[in-house]
Amino acid sequence: MKNILSLFFLAVLLFIPLLALGAESEDNQVYHAPNTVEITGEFTDNPFSQIVNGQKNSVKLTFDNKGESNYTIDLIAGELFNKDNPSEIYRNLTAYRYSVAVPSMDHVDVIYNFYAEFPPQELGLHIYVFFADENAKKFRGVGYNGTVTIVDPEVSIFDFQLIFMYLILIGFFGGIGYLIFQAFFGGTKTKKKRIVKVEDNATESSDKLDDSWLPEQHLRPQSTRSSARIRKKNETKKE
Repeated sequence: MKNILSLFFLAVLLFIPLLALGAESEDNQVYHAPNTVEITGEFTDNPFSQIVNGQKNSVKLTFDNKGESNYTIDLIAGELFNKDNPSEIYRNLTAYRYSVAVPSMDHVDVIYNFYAEFPPQELGLHIYVFFADENAKKFRGVGYNGTVTIVDPEVSIFDFQLIFMYLILIGFFGGIGYLIFQAFFGGTKTKKKRIVKVEDNATESSDKLDDSWLPEQHLRPQSTRSSARIRKKNETKKE
């Protein structure tokens, strides 16, 4: 009897974790969207479904609730895949959390933004909308399923980002060129000093000075040569 009770309790202990695991897996289970929910998507201001590399791409999703249950949009995610082989996923797009209520017999529009960096080509795009009902039952619906074209952004001469990048590159290489020029061909040049030679013309000026009208007592005594010249000049005047 004791052995039977021991086996029974052992079976219960082993079965309890399985029950908890089953309940947890049921809570995490995601169901397909019910028939009363219709989700559609389209690119905003982009009739050709083009995805521009490096720029924000926006898709407007319309959630139309035609049933009696109330839903709440929780999460929107996407993926880019090989259009010829949908199982080949190229990239999972960023998932964004929402908290948008969709009452019964009503519809709402939500915007999903994403970025991409791929060589120009055609790819498949899936956008998934995850939502839950009032009982926390989770669903997943497809908001967009189609082929898109990856393109590079158009280059314009008035692109300020491109102009700013060119200015930075020109300044960088110009600075390097200036440093190289100064290192090999620059340097301080020795300036030649101009020496101005001042000649003493005092003697010549004194010879040319006409002081004959001054009285002799006011004249400065001069050299013998100068006195002889003055005496000769005075004798000439007397004659």
